[in-house]
This record gives sequence, C-alpha cells and structure tokens, in this order.
Amino acid sequence: MTTVNATSMTPSLTSTTGATTTLAPEPTYTVSANLPQEPFSDDLKDRDSRQFKDLEERVVGPCNVIYRERFGDRFNRCFVKEFRPASSRQIRVNGTEAELGIVFNRATEDLPQNSVVAQTLVEAVNTTTNVFNVTINPSTIQVLASPVSNAATTVAPTTANPTTVAPTSSNPTTAAPTTLNPTTAASTTVATTTVAPTTIALTTRRVTFRSLLNTFTSDLLDTSSAAFRNRASMIKRQLEPLYQREFPFSFNSLDVVEFRNGSIINDMILSFRSTSVPNNTQIASVLISAASTVTGFDIEGSSITVDGITSSGVSHEISLVTASCLVLLSWLLSSQQ
Repeated sequence: MTTVNATSMTPSLTSTTGATTTLAPEPTYTVSANLPQEPFSDDLKDRDSRQFKDLEERVVGPCNVIYRERFGDRFNRCFVKEFRPASSRQIRVNGTEAELGIVFNRATEDLPQNSVVAQTLVEAVNTTTNVFNVTINPSTIQVLASPVSNAATTVAPTTANPTTVAPTSSNPTTAAPTTLNPTTAASTTVATTTVAPTTIALTTRRVTFRSLLNTFTSDLLDTSSAAFRNRASMIKRQLEPLYQREFPFSFNSLDVVEFRNGSIINDMILSFRSTSVPNNTQIASVLISAASTVTGFDIEGSSITVDGITSSGVSHEISLVTASCLVLLSWLLSSQQ
C-alpha cells in the first residue's frame, strides 16, 4: 500500500469567498445653465417624453464633444440630471434651466478645478463655431457641486472566509484540513462634498435697434416659434463675432431675447466681463459699423439704444421730444413767411 503525502494531493476547495471591494463613486461635477430660448413645460419633467429626449440630445451631445476634446481620457460622459424653470432675472422669458452631470473616470488623479470645468463650457458657448443646437446663456453657467473640495477617503477592512482543503475520496489517507490566512481587502469610499457655486462675474447691457425694412409678424412674440428662432439665430450669428473681435478681452456673449412691433425692434442682452466693460457709445458703434455688412435684416443707426440710452448719450425719450420740437419750430417759422 502506497501512502500519499497530504502535501502532494491536488486540493479541492470546498468554498471560497473573495474579498468585497466597494468602488468609489465616479467623480461628478454638477453644472447648471439657462437655456433662454427653450420654454419650460411639464413635459420636460418626464425623462421618457419626446420633448425631454430631444432637448437632452441637443445639450448632451455637444457637451460630450467639448469635454472630450479638453480632457481626453480623463473625461467619461455628460448627462442631464434635471430640467427646471429658469430662475434668471436677466431675461424676461419662460426659459429652461438645465442641471448637468459632468463625469470623470475613477482613475483620474488630477481632477480639474471648478472654475476650469465652468470656463470650458463658457468658452465653447462663446465660440463662433460652437456645436450647440441650443442657445445657452454663458453668464448663468455655474458649478453647484464638485468632488474636488474636501474629498475624504475612508478605508474599511473586510475579512474573507477561511478556505479548507478537503480529502479526496480515491485515497484512504485523509489530509489534515489546511486553513488559508484571511485576506483583508480595502474598501474605498469617496465622499462627494457640495461646494459653493463657481460663477464668472459678468455685466450685462440691454441693446436694441430697429429694422425698418422688415415686417413684424405675431409669431415673433413666441420664443419657441420657428420665426423667432430663425431671426434670433441670424442676428446672433452675424453680430456676435463682431463684438468678439472688437472687445476680445471683455466680451462674453450676445443673446437675442425679444422682438417688438415697429417695424421690428430687436432686443438683445450683451454680457461683458465685469473687469472691463465698454461704454455705451463703443457698444453702439459696433452696430453702426455692421449696418452696411449684415444680411437678412437691417440696422437703423438712429434707433440704437444701450440700456435705454441712445448712442449719442441722450435718452431716447428725450431725443423724440427734441425732434418733435424741431418739427414744430420749423412749421412755425415757415407759417410766418
């Protein structure tokens, strides 16, 4: 009879329970921004609705491109957390506020600061070749929550069950049970801390001008209509690059917010970095210079106002009174002749 040493037997494991590792949550920045030309409705509360999915696609698709180009493999994806009514006081329309998740990969050690994440989106919105099929007000972009401030790491040890070697049935010799040493695995949990919003200090100017050669139609009152969108896009596409070129260190964005009757009065919001804001005359001069080059609409130079003040620095209402007086005086002089 041949005795086989227990150490030469092929062991069979009766039970093996591996260590359990809790993965850290993906580093996610919560970013909000206003979409002034997207009227909010109850359909945008339903993630399965056509309206939600359409707006989500128009926002998320370009965001993925923008952050992938900026951060490469460190970036993972963007997604919409929520759509809600816009809270901006600068724009008097029923717009929508989007709350986005900007997700980075777990293996990323060098996460960007909040200001970098916000500025990446601001710069993408402001570029004349931006890929968005939706208007975003860059002055409302802010980081609501972030993984980069006061992140805490907690390690919790986990002990694995003992593993026992069982005797083989073909051998009359029973091997002594062998117990493997317990294995301790690290369970890592990263706490996400809500931080104060990161915003870019901006100053806005409300600029208006009249288009005498265009005819006002009632659908221009509806910011969701095709007529409003097309005209707003046409004006923004031609005028925004001119302001960007004239004020490269201070100009931030141009948004068309309203059209009014007479023939068509065009209302815009211009945003500038608060550290360097051009004066009203400089802002109006860009429109006056553009009058001879724009297509699809016209600019009446004498109608240009910045925050209700004409380009000459005189109140628009006063200039109308002055003009009326001059007409009356001219009539009186002619009647005396």
